[in-house]
Amino acid sequence: MRTIRVLIVDDSIVMRNMIAKLFDQDPQFRVVGFAVNGINALDKIVELQPDLVTLDIEMPEMDGLTALNQIMTFHPVPVIMLSSYTEEGSNAAMKALEYGAMDFFQKETLFQSTRNILMEEEFLLRCKTAMNKKVFLRNETNMLGNEQSVKSHIEMLTFLLKMEEDLFQFQKELHQKISQQNGLLIKFRKDQDEFIYTTWQGCLFDRMGIKEKHAIGKDLHAIFPPYMANHMEQYYEFAWSREEVVDFETEWHGYYFLTVLRPIKDNGVIREVISLTVDITESRSMEERIRYLVLHDSVTGLPNRQVLTKWMEDAIFHKECFAVLFVNLDQFKLVNETLGHDIGDRILQVIARRLKNSFLTQNLNVFRVGSDEFIGLVKHKSKNELDAYTQNITKSINQPIRIKEHEIYMSPSIGISQFPEDDQDPETLVRFADIAMDYAKELGGNQVQFFSPHIYAKTVRRMMLEKHLRKALEKNEFVLMYQPQVNVIANEIVGFESLIRWDSPQLGRVSPLEFIPIAEETGLIYSIGKWVIEKACAQNKHWQNLGLPKVSMAVNLSSKQFYDRSLCEQIANILQVTGLEPQYLELEITESMTMDVQVALATLNSFNNMGLQIAMDDFGTGYSSLSYLKEFPIHHLKIDQSFVKDISVNPTHAAIVNTIITLARNLKINVIAEGVENEADLKVLQDFQCDTVQGYLFGRPVGASEVPEIFAKFARESVQSSDA
Repeated sequence: MRTIRVLIVDDSIVMRNMIAKLFDQDPQFRVVGFAVNGINALDKIVELQPDLVTLDIEMPEMDGLTALNQIMTFHPVPVIMLSSYTEEGSNAAMKALEYGAMDFFQKETLFQSTRNILMEEEFLLRCKTAMNKKVFLRNETNMLGNEQSVKSHIEMLTFLLKMEEDLFQFQKELHQKISQQNGLLIKFRKDQDEFIYTTWQGCLFDRMGIKEKHAIGKDLHAIFPPYMANHMEQYYEFAWSREEVVDFETEWHGYYFLTVLRPIKDNGVIREVISLTVDITESRSMEERIRYLVLHDSVTGLPNRQVLTKWMEDAIFHKECFAVLFVNLDQFKLVNETLGHDIGDRILQVIARRLKNSFLTQNLNVFRVGSDEFIGLVKHKSKNELDAYTQNITKSINQPIRIKEHEIYMSPSIGISQFPEDDQDPETLVRFADIAMDYAKELGGNQVQFFSPHIYAKTVRRMMLEKHLRKALEKNEFVLMYQPQVNVIANEIVGFESLIRWDSPQLGRVSPLEFIPIAEETGLIYSIGKWVIEKACAQNKHWQNLGLPKVSMAVNLSSKQFYDRSLCEQIANILQVTGLEPQYLELEITESMTMDVQVALATLNSFNNMGLQIAMDDFGTGYSSLSYLKEFPIHHLKIDQSFVKDISVNPTHAAIVNTIITLARNLKINVIAEGVENEADLKVLQDFQCDTVQGYLFGRPVGASEVPEIFAKFARESVQSSDA
């Protein structure tokens, strides 16, 4: 027997305990948690995933009816409402049932001064009944039954349309279908200006108090209320006078009916009309459900982009000032892939609810327009109001989300465009807000950015870069430059760092700081990175073939390359094709790449086993490597140039660099100082016993053809130094 997990929601601890004791009487129920108000309940539903919720109506912060409405929207689960006996409570009961509550109990009836065992048993029984129903308007499983119902109705009406005028041979089959579908078969004839019923078979209108004995021989207007009779009469007249089949719909007491009229002729003259009516309320519900699905997101229940566009068009037509708030969740993709899509969906449900609750008293509408993207449309009077709104959103989203054993933290990047200041076209306003959001994300996320011409210009520039970057490799627009790494004790070159440059015919020389992030985002980094390794290895082997000294060639890896499972095999193939020995290829990684320690360690060990040199680049700017440095097979530490620059006049930087050099020496790791530009800084590094340096003092990055001359220059200087 399946256990029913119960969440009890009530602001009174006494009442919570009393309800819990009730459920303790039946082993099928298990109380899994308590909540003290509606907001707390919504969080607990996400965290505990109960099968049943008991919900008090009168509570602080968020009352039961508001909570019920949001539960049915975001986290559909059977709800039993509890309230005190008052006139307001009776009205609330009706609203609760309209909102989707399964049942309603008065506390005074359930918890009497003298224990009422029968009432307690009835309560538990009705809770189980609610679990058995478990029918929600937004539950797709209902659609199957509705589709079958519609199909049956269509079959029945099709049968009526296809039957011959000699009705009698079809009587048995027709009566059977009427009985199966709870339909109503009527025959009527026109007598002067009245439509008199001659046949009335079926119990479809019994619930309205109309039975066969009341209808036979009576006129249409004597049976049905005036508004309905007037509506039906025009179709009756059409079928009789035009001798055509006609169908129409009617609504009565909240039910919807479909009627088909077919004239029956005798010797070419109409003698009566046969009418078949079926209840299509279920199919109408299905239509509403389909309409709802078309216009709403299935995960969060929020309206979608189609509704968004309509809302914006209406506001623009009425010249109402509003702002578009484009909200994107930072790092959601990572959380979704790490914890699974089920938890990802529940996170989206919580965020959707928080967005709505952030503006319960404001004129704001929230829409879901993408995987982790939401749009808020808010009517506002000033930028200060918008600042307050976005602060409210950020604060709300930053609150922890607890799901099962996980405590998850999310942050938003928010972009804002405004009507009419930024544009007057809905699609353009959304695009501008999206552009501003992307800019907020580029700045690190958890930020708000208003759209501006400056941001737009940067976006256009980025789009141009991406467009030309996609064809830059095949058009041979990339070049490698080489910067020497020098051992200052021997005054000799011990290696080169290969640095990619992009010479675009349309854009000129583009900095790697601009195009590498785009290559990372688009996945182009894989092919570009492979080209760099191939080119660098081939060039180093070519220099060796020319008789130049054998030195290492450093290549920077991107994070995506580093975590590419095929990287080791790719490098092995390149070394085999170029003929370069592995010890002359040095791979540079950054501290941030080692965040996943186990994967990073496995990859670095593979590099080491292949005989490759490994360097930790930009050391000191990250946060993870110090604790794991002793475990990684690192051969070189490259001190970031931000610490080396002006080290001779900056005691703080000098202390940091000295500490790194001492640490590396104790771990038997070579240190390379980047960004050495003057003799004073070099002197400090030498005092710290840093022997390998790289920077403008010893040479700027140069083309491959200039490298032989650099070797020759250092050789001449060495000879001159020894002669002296």
